[in-house]
Amino acid sequence: MPPENSQEKELNSKEEPSFKEQRIRKITQMYYSRPEIQKILFDFSLNREICPRFFEGFGKRPDTFQYPSDILELARKGATSFHCSQELWKDVYKIRTGMSVEESNELRSGWDLLIDIDSKYFDYSKIYARIVIDFLKFHGIKNIGIKFSGSKGLHLIIPWKAFPKETNGIQTSSMFPEWPRIITNYLIEKTRY
Repeated sequence: MPPENSQEKELNSKEEPSFKEQRIRKITQMYYSRPEIQKILFDFSLNREICPRFFEGFGKRPDTFQYPSDILELARKGATSFHCSQELWKDVYKIRTGMSVEESNELRSGWDLLIDIDSKYFDYSKIYARIVIDFLKFHGIKNIGIKFSGSKGLHLIIPWKAFPKETNGIQTSSMFPEWPRIITNYLIEKTRY
């Protein structure tokens, strides 16, 4: 019998997905097949870079959704979650690794402030999220999103629409990631007990 070529070896070495992986893929396909979920994800993804997460790793970049049905199609191909950029872009497909600051600023149309709250204990994450939200509301911020980030964390998001487009003659869109870092450090300092 002739020796196997490298392609045959690769095919033979691939194992059947584990029970856990099969179960997760089935659940995610059911979830992402819901039209209301597709619409919410698609609407949120406009002008953002989107990257699907597969068991094997992340998808290619830059990428974005062209249609709501892209979400289900990627889930059928094994995507278990979708990650998006904080930054909003004039043209996602012009993003490339190694862009200069000037090129990024020219292409970026805005950014959301994302606050990632993680603790060893989920109850602590919830308590701190409440403290941060109350502090933001005290300062007049009304439009705050919150989502479970997995394991023991929460993500708070303040959308781009909540920020002035210019401050002291400086375009806010060109101040990523400096201003989000400054704002986050301020929040940490002011909400520390």
